[in-house]
Amino acid sequence: PTTSYNLKRFCPEAMGGPTPKNPADYQEPEKPKKATKRYLALALGSVLALIAAYVYKQGGKEELLNLIRDALLSLQSLRDYGPLGWVIFVVAFIAQLTICLPGTMVVDVALGNIYGAVLGTVASVLAKTVSALLSLFLGRLFGKALGLEFPAALQRHMAAVQKRPLKALFLARLAPISTGVKNYALALLPPEDVPLLPYTIAVIAANLVVTTGVCILGAGADNLVDALDQVTSKH
Repeated sequence: PTTSYNLKRFCPEAMGGPTPKNPADYQEPEKPKKATKRYLALALGSVLALIAAYVYKQGGKEELLNLIRDALLSLQSLRDYGPLGWVIFVVAFIAQLTICLPGTMVVDVALGNIYGAVLGTVASVLAKTVSALLSLFLGRLFGKALGLEFPAALQRHMAAVQKRPLKALFLARLAPISTGVKNYALALLPPEDVPLLPYTIAVIAANLVVTTGVCILGAGADNLVDALDQVTSKH
């Protein structure tokens, strides 16, 4: 009996018992943090895909710009709410930039017309800066999982990023590609290549260069309809 017990213990297949699995067949369960990160990335990608599908289903970028134009016409009533309306407009602009919807120039014109050149420029620069930093954080978390790639249009500006980060990042922010692409593309670089303080300064400076003139254009229009028509007719 003792021999039988030992044989069954160390060689169960000899006694008709189940054959133990090869240790190589056992897979280590996925770590919760990695699994959660992957699922969140898939969820974010699904949301963006649904937005893109909706845009193309409804007629593409032109139709979406018209929807944004109509929304801005309704948002001009925020002027009556003073500082609170200004904050709500900024938050809405941050959301638009973060999910990479087009129409940045249209919103800048509206801000200039509704709040004037100064407050409109401040609102636009604030929204673009917060969105750039938020996208930097999101891109570092989910960029690789979503399959994002660094655009070739920014490559030449990154050659000197380690020696002159402020200048390189400033020029990268001025590159003629969409704001959303720049926001998430720079998140794909190593964190040491995009130091937070120089990057923030570069974002503010570049947006001041681009935004100020657009907000002045909007402020000079007689009304919001005329201001938006000037921009949407060029798209």
